[in-house]
Amino acid sequence: MTPPIRAGKDGAMPTLALPDRLRRMTMDRQTALDTTTAAARRANLGALLLIGSLGRGGGDAWSDLDLIAVGDTADPSFDLANVFGDRVLATVDAPREAPVGGSYRGVCLGIADGVLWLDWYHWPITTAAIPTDATAIHDDLGLPASPLAFIPLITEHSDPTAPGASGGAAVLLRVAVAAKYLARSDAAKLAAKIPETAGLRLDQTAARLHAMAVSVTEPELSAAVAATLRLVELAEAARADS
Repeated sequence: MTPPIRAGKDGAMPTLALPDRLRRMTMDRQTALDTTTAAARRANLGALLLIGSLGRGGGDAWSDLDLIAVGDTADPSFDLANVFGDRVLATVDAPREAPVGGSYRGVCLGIADGVLWLDWYHWPITTAAIPTDATAIHDDLGLPASPLAFIPLITEHSDPTAPGASGGAAVLLRVAVAAKYLARSDAAKLAAKIPETAGLRLDQTAARLHAMAVSVTEPELSAAVAATLRLVELAEAARADS
C-alpha cells in the first residue's frame, strides 16, 4: 500500500516529483470519467461514447476527456455543473462545434495539478452513430456504426455558421489545449492552436501561454485562471524533462 502524503512541519504539502504528478492527473481524469458515466446512467442516457485519443485506445496524462452523449429522453435535470459542483471552474458553449439539434459544452474541472477539460457533445438519436475511433462506454440504443471517424462525422453534422466559442473561458480552453502540445513538444499542433506561438522556441512558449491566461480578467474565472497557470507550469516542466 502506498503511504499517505503528509504535510511538513510548516503545514505545506511536499512537492511531488513530475512522474507522480502526471500519474495523479491520469487518476483524476479516470475519476471524472467514472463520475460522469455513473451520472449518465442515472439520467437514463441511451448511449455514452468515449472519443479522442482515449477513445482510440491511446492517450497519455495530457489527454482531454471527450464524450458523446446520446438520448433525447435523458433526464432534463442532467447537468455536468450539478454533477461536479464546485469543481467546475468554467464552461464554454459553442453551437458551431455541436451536431445540429444537439449541443456542445466544454467543462473546466479543477484538479490538483491544474485543469481537466471535459468536452461534452449531446447528439440527437436521429443522427447519432458510433465513429470509427470511438469506444462505447454503454450503448442501450444499438447505434449504427459510422464509416467516419469523429472529426469528419461532426463536420458533416454541424453548422459552420453557428456561433463559436467566445469569452475568457474560451481563451483558457485554448491555453489548456496548447499546454498539452507544449508538454509533448509538438510545435506544429501548438502553433495551429495558438498562431501567436509560431516562430517561438518551445522554451519560450510557456511565457506566451501564461500571458494569454492572465489576460482573462473576469472575476468569476479567477480560479480557472490560477488552475490553468498551474497546468502551463507543469507542461513546461514535462517539456523540459523530455
